[in-house]
Amino acid sequence: MPKLDLTLNTELPEETVSQVVTGLTELTQTLLNKQPDVTRIHVHQNQSLCYVNAAQVTGPSAFNLAIYITEGTNTEEQKAQWLQATYQLLNDVLGEGAPQLPNYISIHELDARDWGYNGLSQFARNR
Repeated sequence: MPKLDLTLNTELPEETVSQVVTGLTELTQTLLNKQPDVTRIHVHQNQSLCYVNAAQVTGPSAFNLAIYITEGTNTEEQKAQWLQATYQLLNDVLGEGAPQLPNYISIHELDARDWGYNGLSQFARNR
């Protein structure tokens, strides 16, 4: 049951957003063994200003991606593969220029008792 939050400093065409969301869902299923039917992705576009070294980023897309997963459900190798493949996907889709920016991807592991969906914790769902 992953939740992903992608923040972009630019506005993307709908077909590009669809490509990103499809790619993230597939990578998350393939590399982290997460079920697509409970994978939720929020895309925040042009929500805030982005600065690097105190200068506003106005050119290529800068991104920040956070994924929330249940603690202990993935190996270090799986997470490393997901980080690398996800960066490559976003870099490929967002185009030239993105590699020069510090773009961040983070994995947040939460205790199964501390999060869930539709009123049940992951701990309760797995019992």
